[in-house]
Amino acid sequence: MPLTSRARCTDARARARQAGVVLLDVVIAMAVIALLLLLVLPSLPHETTPSRLGAYAAEVAAVLKNDRSSAARSGREVGTRIDVAGKRVASGATEQAVNLPRDVTLDLIASDTCRNARGEYAIVFAADGRSCGAVIRLAKGGLDWRIRVNWLTGFIDVVAPNRG
Repeated sequence: MPLTSRARCTDARARARQAGVVLLDVVIAMAVIALLLLLVLPSLPHETTPSRLGAYAAEVAAVLKNDRSSAARSGREVGTRIDVAGKRVASGATEQAVNLPRDVTLDLIASDTCRNARGEYAIVFAADGRSCGAVIRLAKGGLDWRIRVNWLTGFIDVVAPNRG
């Protein structure tokens, strides 16, 4: 028996109503998932991984190498600022900086020639390649990476931890 126009209209309304209910169910499910993510994500550990520690060492070395190159190009001294307490290594030539997380230890072994009058440390590179020389240590747990800066040549190398 063929459907009348009235029956077809009622059938279309029922399908539209059903589609609206399904859409509402999907929106509610997404809201519940988003709420759960907001509650769970902050409790996940945000510790520095061993590979990320190595990446930080490479970033610090890149800042130092950039400042050494800038000193050679410009013909004047350029200093890379080392803020041990603030866990920050900042370029003296560009806006480039490496901010280390709280769970990473930053140590600096340097001579007094790397310290300015205010007691701040900077590894200074001369135009001829010399530097004040230093060793920067990044550590977390039993791993420590060392970035060494040669005082005579300004050569920068990164020493990976000994995983014994």
